[in-house]
Amino acid sequence: MNQKRTYKWIAGSILAATLFGLIFAAAPVSAQGNERRGGRGSSRGSIQVTPLSAEEEAALQEAILEEYGALNTYQAVIDQFGNTIPFSRVVNAEQQHVNVLVRLAERYGVDVPVNPGLTEPLAIDTVAEACAIGVSAEIADADLYTELMKDVTHQDIWQVFTNLQSASLNQHLPAFEQCD
Repeated sequence: MNQKRTYKWIAGSILAATLFGLIFAAAPVSAQGNERRGGRGSSRGSIQVTPLSAEEEAALQEAILEEYGALNTYQAVIDQFGNTIPFSRVVNAEQQHVNVLVRLAERYGVDVPVNPGLTEPLAIDTVAEACAIGVSAEIADADLYTELMKDVTHQDIWQVFTNLQSASLNQHLPAFEQCD
């Protein structure tokens, strides 16, 4: 990756992290206003947190598990090949994604799944193979968010999923496509 693209990628990552912070500071909690649908609800300051549907809870948990999977995979590559770009940069972004999703789950009282670690060791011999795994993982990640968003009515969750999908497609995927 040339120096100009590296700076662009870093700037994009910083922008994405800033946007995630702004979502939690100012976003409305429900696309349905103050309407309550039963179940758990809580109040944070003056913002009323409306309960999630079972599908939204499951989507949030699945998103967390997906981000754990990417984090664990990219960390395994670093453990095997050293502090290799883009893995060293993307692993930090994946940790930020996990953190955002965990805070969102905690906001709604959703049980946060435990990071299961890698279910089996990576069988790769080269960084190029690892990059191909990164490409596949980011495409699968983006596809998952498309599916998860179908059941989401809370605007803040939808926006986080949209931002994470965008990071996968517009920053992580191009980085893995260009790595060797």
